[in-house]
Amino acid sequence: MKILVGLGNPGADYARSRHNVGFMVLDAYAKSLAVSFRKSSPPRILTAFGTAQDRNRNDERLILAKPQTYMNRSGPATLELLRETGADPSDLLVVHDDLDLDLGRLRLKSKGGHGGHRGVQSIIASLQTHQFYRLRVGIGRPPAHQAADKYVLSVFLPEERSVIQEMIKRSVTALDCFIKEGPGATMNRFHS
Repeated sequence: MKILVGLGNPGADYARSRHNVGFMVLDAYAKSLAVSFRKSSPPRILTAFGTAQDRNRNDERLILAKPQTYMNRSGPATLELLRETGADPSDLLVVHDDLDLDLGRLRLKSKGGHGGHRGVQSIIASLQTHQFYRLRVGIGRPPAHQAADKYVLSVFLPEERSVIQEMIKRSVTALDCFIKEGPGATMNRFHS
C-alpha cells in the first residue's frame, strides 16, 4: 500500500494558488486512475482509492489524500490516516509546492528537513519522523517586492499556465513511475 498526500488549502479562495499545487497534482493523478475524491474517515481529509501495478506486476493499493485542515496543520490529518490504514511513514509520499525549485522543476526526496515548508513541518512533527518521501514541485521564488507568504497564496500568472500544465503532467508521470518502478528510477528520470 502507498499513501499519496497532496498538500494545499481547502476552499475556492485557494484552489488555484501556488500553495495548492499538491492538490492540483493529486487531482490530475486521481483522474488518470479514474478515481474520485470523497469525504472519508478520518473526516478531516478527502480520499480516493485506486490500484496500480508495481515493478513486479503486483497490484499496489493506493490511497490518495488531501487534508482539509489547512496547510500548516496537515500533520494531524496525515497521522490519523496512517493510523486508520495501518500504514507506515515509509509508505507515504507527500506532494507539495517548493519555493526553492524553479517553476516547473520536480525533485523526489526520501527524507530530511522541512526546508521551511510549514505543511511538511507539521507532518514531520505529527509523525515524529522525517523518513517519508516527498515530491517537491517547483513554484519558483517570489519577486523581490513580494513576501513569500503572499506569493504562495497568489495564483499563477497567465504566462505561467502552460508551464504549470506541463509540470502537473510530469508530476503525474513521476507518481506513476514511483509506484511502478520505485524511488531510484524516479529520481534518475526526473532530476535531470
